[in-house]
Amino acid sequence: MSILIKRLSENDWRELRAIRLKALQLDPAVFSSNYQKESAMTETDWKNWLQPEDQAIFMLYDNTRPIGMTGIAVDRDDPTKKKAILWGSWLESQARGKGLSEMMYRERIAWAKEHPTIEKIIVSHRSSNLRSKHANQKHGFLFTHKENKVWPDGTHDENIFYELRIKHLSS
Repeated sequence: MSILIKRLSENDWRELRAIRLKALQLDPAVFSSNYQKESAMTETDWKNWLQPEDQAIFMLYDNTRPIGMTGIAVDRDDPTKKKAILWGSWLESQARGKGLSEMMYRERIAWAKEHPTIEKIIVSHRSSNLRSKHANQKHGFLFTHKENKVWPDGTHDENIFYELRIKHLSS
Protein backbone atom coordinates (compact mmCIF):
# COMPACT_ATOMS: atom_id res chain seq x y z
CA MET A 1 0.00 0.00 0.00
CA SER A 2 1.50 3.32 -1.12
CA ILE A 3 -0.58 6.13 0.39
CA LEU A 4 -0.66 9.74 -0.78
CA ILE A 5 -2.81 12.60 0.47
CA LYS A 6 -3.39 15.71 -1.62
CA ARG A 7 -5.53 18.80 -1.50
CA LEU A 8 -8.14 18.82 -4.24
CA SER A 9 -8.61 21.62 -6.74
CA GLU A 10 -11.63 22.56 -8.80
CA ASN A 11 -10.40 20.22 -11.55
CA ASP A 12 -10.78 17.26 -9.17
CA TRP A 13 -14.54 17.67 -8.75
CA ARG A 14 -15.35 14.31 -10.43
CA GLU A 15 -13.11 12.39 -7.99
CA LEU A 16 -14.64 14.27 -5.08
CA ARG A 17 -18.16 13.50 -6.29
CA ALA A 18 -17.38 9.80 -6.79
CA ILE A 19 -15.78 9.22 -3.37
CA ARG A 20 -18.29 11.38 -1.48
CA LEU A 21 -21.30 9.61 -3.02
CA LYS A 22 -19.66 6.24 -2.38
CA ALA A 23 -19.14 7.20 1.27
CA LEU A 24 -22.74 8.38 1.66
CA GLN A 25 -24.01 5.10 0.19
CA LEU A 26 -21.76 2.76 2.17
CA ASP A 27 -21.73 4.55 5.55
CA PRO A 28 -24.78 6.85 5.69
CA ALA A 29 -24.92 6.81 9.49
CA VAL A 30 -21.71 8.80 9.96
CA PHE A 31 -22.62 11.86 7.91
CA SER A 32 -24.79 14.93 8.45
CA SER A 33 -25.91 14.72 4.83
CA ASN A 34 -27.27 11.98 2.60
CA TYR A 35 -26.85 10.37 -0.81
CA GLN A 36 -30.16 11.60 -2.18
CA LYS A 37 -29.31 15.25 -1.50
CA GLU A 38 -25.73 15.17 -2.78
CA SER A 39 -26.35 12.96 -5.81
CA ALA A 40 -28.61 15.76 -7.10
CA MET A 41 -25.76 18.31 -6.92
CA THR A 42 -24.60 19.79 -10.22
CA GLU A 43 -21.07 20.04 -11.59
CA THR A 44 -21.08 23.69 -10.52
CA ASP A 45 -22.07 22.70 -6.96
CA TRP A 46 -19.15 20.27 -6.73
CA LYS A 47 -16.70 22.78 -8.18
CA ASN A 48 -17.93 25.40 -5.70
CA TRP A 49 -16.97 23.06 -2.84
CA LEU A 50 -13.42 23.16 -4.12
CA GLN A 51 -13.05 26.90 -4.73
CA PRO A 52 -13.18 28.78 -1.43
CA GLU A 53 -9.97 29.91 0.19
CA ASP A 54 -11.55 29.22 3.55
CA GLN A 55 -11.76 25.47 3.12
CA ALA A 56 -9.71 22.52 1.99
CA ILE A 57 -10.73 19.06 0.87
CA PHE A 58 -8.13 16.31 0.85
CA MET A 59 -8.22 12.96 -0.96
CA LEU A 60 -6.32 9.87 0.12
CA TYR A 61 -4.99 7.61 -2.62
CA ASP A 62 -3.60 4.11 -2.63
CA ASN A 63 -1.18 4.68 -5.49
CA THR A 64 -3.58 6.46 -7.87
CA ARG A 65 -6.87 4.97 -6.59
CA PRO A 66 -8.96 7.24 -4.32
CA ILE A 67 -9.67 5.48 -1.02
CA GLY A 68 -10.87 8.31 1.23
CA MET A 69 -11.50 11.96 1.78
CA THR A 70 -11.62 14.58 4.48
CA GLY A 71 -12.34 18.28 4.76
CA ILE A 72 -11.88 21.38 6.88
CA ALA A 73 -13.61 24.72 6.50
CA VAL A 74 -13.85 28.02 8.30
CA ASP A 75 -17.21 27.98 10.06
CA ARG A 76 -19.53 29.98 7.80
CA ASP A 77 -21.50 31.09 10.90
CA ASP A 78 -18.41 32.70 12.46
CA PRO A 79 -17.95 36.23 11.06
CA THR A 80 -14.53 36.48 12.75
CA LYS A 81 -13.31 33.38 10.84
CA LYS A 82 -11.55 32.17 13.98
CA LYS A 83 -13.28 28.78 14.07
CA ALA A 84 -12.81 25.90 11.61
CA ILE A 85 -14.89 22.74 11.34
CA LEU A 86 -13.59 19.29 10.42
CA TRP A 87 -16.04 17.45 8.20
CA GLY A 88 -16.60 14.63 5.73
CA SER A 89 -13.91 12.16 6.78
CA TRP A 90 -14.28 8.71 5.27
CA LEU A 91 -12.07 5.78 4.33
CA GLU A 92 -12.90 2.62 2.40
CA SER A 93 -13.41 -0.28 4.80
CA GLN A 94 -10.19 -2.10 3.75
CA ALA A 95 -8.17 1.08 4.48
CA ARG A 96 -9.45 1.44 8.04
CA GLY A 97 -7.41 0.49 11.07
CA LYS A 98 -4.11 1.26 9.33
CA GLY A 99 -3.42 4.68 10.90
CA LEU A 100 -4.55 6.68 7.86
CA SER A 101 -6.74 8.98 9.93
CA GLU A 102 -3.42 10.26 11.31
CA MET A 103 -2.60 11.66 7.86
CA MET A 104 -6.05 13.23 7.62
CA TYR A 105 -5.76 14.99 10.98
CA ARG A 106 -2.18 16.10 10.31
CA GLU A 107 -3.10 17.70 6.96
CA ARG A 108 -6.18 19.48 8.25
CA ILE A 109 -4.50 20.78 11.39
CA ALA A 110 -1.51 22.00 9.35
CA TRP A 111 -3.88 23.78 6.95
CA ALA A 112 -5.64 25.47 9.89
CA LYS A 113 -2.35 26.56 11.43
CA GLU A 114 -1.37 28.22 8.13
CA HIS A 115 -4.71 30.01 7.82
CA PRO A 116 -4.39 33.64 8.94
CA THR A 117 -7.48 33.78 11.18
CA ILE A 118 -8.22 30.31 12.60
CA GLU A 119 -7.70 29.93 16.34
CA LYS A 120 -9.61 26.74 17.06
CA ILE A 121 -10.89 23.67 15.27
CA ILE A 122 -14.21 21.99 16.05
CA VAL A 123 -15.08 18.38 15.30
CA SER A 124 -18.17 16.38 16.14
CA HIS A 125 -19.42 12.84 15.71
CA ARG A 126 -22.44 10.67 16.37
CA SER A 127 -22.06 9.19 19.84
CA SER A 128 -21.88 5.67 18.41
CA ASN A 129 -18.89 6.56 16.18
CA LEU A 130 -16.16 5.48 18.59
CA ARG A 131 -13.43 5.49 15.91
CA SER A 132 -13.96 9.21 15.40
CA LYS A 133 -13.88 9.81 19.15
CA HIS A 134 -10.58 7.93 19.50
CA ALA A 135 -8.99 9.69 16.52
CA ASN A 136 -9.86 13.23 17.57
CA GLN A 137 -8.83 12.72 21.19
CA LYS A 138 -5.52 11.25 20.00
CA HIS A 139 -4.87 14.61 18.32
CA GLY A 140 -5.60 16.71 21.38
CA PHE A 141 -9.26 17.61 20.84
CA LEU A 142 -11.12 18.13 24.11
CA PHE A 143 -14.81 17.47 24.75
CA THR A 144 -16.94 20.62 24.89
CA HIS A 145 -20.59 19.53 24.77
CA LYS A 146 -23.20 17.27 23.24
CA GLU A 147 -26.50 17.90 21.52
CA ASN A 148 -29.42 15.66 20.64
CA LYS A 149 -29.81 15.35 16.90
CA VAL A 150 -32.01 13.67 14.34
CA TRP A 151 -29.57 12.33 11.76
CA PRO A 152 -30.31 12.17 8.02
CA ASP A 153 -31.04 8.44 8.36
CA GLY A 154 -33.88 9.34 10.76
CA THR A 155 -32.26 8.06 13.94
CA HIS A 156 -31.99 10.09 17.13
CA ASP A 157 -28.52 10.12 18.66
CA GLU A 158 -26.24 12.57 20.39
CA ASN A 159 -23.77 14.66 18.41
CA ILE A 160 -20.59 14.96 20.51
CA PHE A 161 -18.43 18.09 20.05
CA TYR A 162 -14.70 18.62 20.65
CA GLU A 163 -12.33 21.56 20.24
CA LEU A 164 -8.62 22.01 19.57
CA ARG A 165 -7.09 25.43 20.18
CA ILE A 166 -4.27 26.15 17.74
CA LYS A 167 -3.53 29.80 18.50
CA HIS A 168 -3.87 31.88 21.64
CA LEU A 169 -6.95 34.04 21.58
CA SER A 170 -6.37 37.76 21.14
CA SER A 171 -7.09 39.88 24.19
